[in-house]
Amino acid sequence: MKPTMFFLMNSIEIDRGGLTKASLTQASLFAEMGYKVYMVTFNFNPKYPLIRKKLVEMGKLHKNVIVLNMFEELEGNKNPIKANKPAHKLSLKKLAKNYTLHKKKGHNIYRAYDNGMYVKYYSLRKNGSLDFIDFFNENRYRTKREQYDPWGNLRKIEFMDFQLNKPRQVLYYDLKGRVYFSQWNDPESNKVQRIQTFKKTGDIKNVYINDNISHKKEWLKSIINKHGSSPSVMISDTRSTDAVLAAFHHPQVAKMWRLHSSHCNTQDVMNDEIAGKVKTGIDNLHKYDVALFLTEEQKEDVIKRLGNKTSYYVLPNYYEPKKTSNFNAVSSEKKDLKLAVIVSRLSTLKRIDHSIKAFRTVVDNIPDAKLEIWGSGDQEEKLKKLIKDSDLEKNVFLKGFTHDPDKVYRRGLFSTSTSKREGFPFSILESMVNGTPVISYDIKYGPNDMIEPSENGFIIENNNIDFLADKMLYMFENPDIAIQMGEKANKYIEKHFSKDAYTHKWIEAIDLAIKQKSKG
Repeated sequence: MKPTMFFLMNSIEIDRGGLTKASLTQASLFAEMGYKVYMVTFNFNPKYPLIRKKLVEMGKLHKNVIVLNMFEELEGNKNPIKANKPAHKLSLKKLAKNYTLHKKKGHNIYRAYDNGMYVKYYSLRKNGSLDFIDFFNENRYRTKREQYDPWGNLRKIEFMDFQLNKPRQVLYYDLKGRVYFSQWNDPESNKVQRIQTFKKTGDIKNVYINDNISHKKEWLKSIINKHGSSPSVMISDTRSTDAVLAAFHHPQVAKMWRLHSSHCNTQDVMNDEIAGKVKTGIDNLHKYDVALFLTEEQKEDVIKRLGNKTSYYVLPNYYEPKKTSNFNAVSSEKKDLKLAVIVSRLSTLKRIDHSIKAFRTVVDNIPDAKLEIWGSGDQEEKLKKLIKDSDLEKNVFLKGFTHDPDKVYRRGLFSTSTSKREGFPFSILESMVNGTPVISYDIKYGPNDMIEPSENGFIIENNNIDFLADKMLYMFENPDIAIQMGEKANKYIEKHFSKDAYTHKWIEAIDLAIKQKSKG
């Protein structure tokens, strides 16, 4: 009998990067093989009905994967909520009868004034539905935030600490306006002080003091009892779920911990402090039946530093591009011989600014060279400024998030990867499988597992922008060699990181976890 698979993700969104892609891919693969598969989410998000529907429509998630959400079930829903009707658009005309509205330039946001006094802040979603309303007092302190689902129902209220502008008390509402969950926070430390769940009668059901884990464990137990089999396998895919899985125990559940990033903040992985987000998982390795790593190098580094705290297994990512009737990863899109591409989250971790700075040298030598950067993130405004200050507005373009990275990569002559650290860069895998060679910094972990220097790409000294510019120029000045490298890159990925190999490794890892669980 095949075990039931539970993948723990704090949250799932449509516009997400490598980790979410990897998790959706692995869940979909198991569903394709006939397993019962659940993606288990703990965050509050009233858009989950739309997210589920959209992920399936876009081909990012297999239709048989069931996405469970803790707040939907605590509210009283026996099954995941479905999006059976269109979103409710907020009537600005009706709203304007009561207030003077001022739209924030470039955003679907409105400030509301009552006889000159700033009283509310309305944030709308792209589909025109109301996302949230912020309320302000006469001193312009935010007093509360009301959050709505896409159909106009109030689902959550956060009452704010005036000075710190953070929530002190949070209430969650069902469709009949009844509170089913409340949370008290310390706004200075952001720690949870008290959680209460409520019956439909309004009576208190459970109380948790200084404890943000137990209610999650109890929910996991309920979904195992409802959906699980003997055996079942539960995998923590995000660091925010590590503590929950470490504390969770069930006689029929084998527990797996999967690391998608480096365990340290620098390249000195033997001496540097363990990264804050990873520390909970590392400290609890002995509580998991198997720990999964994306590369052999990282597994060995962890063993050298920490010893054998549990069973370790190496399971790299794989990626299968979208196929059309005439699909060919190398030639289905015409290469632009003057175009370099990046598909990445725009964060400080990814160091996109290095590629932009290197491109200044490229343009000095090749004035019509172009760099397209696809992605979103908190560094967008800084990158825009850097492009402008570097006089590269006609050469470097921020294109926003893409749902079709395959098409982007197939157009580019090459791509670059300049992260500070990684677990196994999904962007390199995507680029190479689409026949586009990568110029990558030499970092832990992943580039050396995929790139054969000077054969199917380049690995250069970490943090060396001059070397990066030199290799960019080489690619542009030798497009035939770049295309040959891309062809080799495609073949290398298909040989070493195939779907068949990925499937085989997953089955081995699951068998190992179940055996370890049976040993007690």
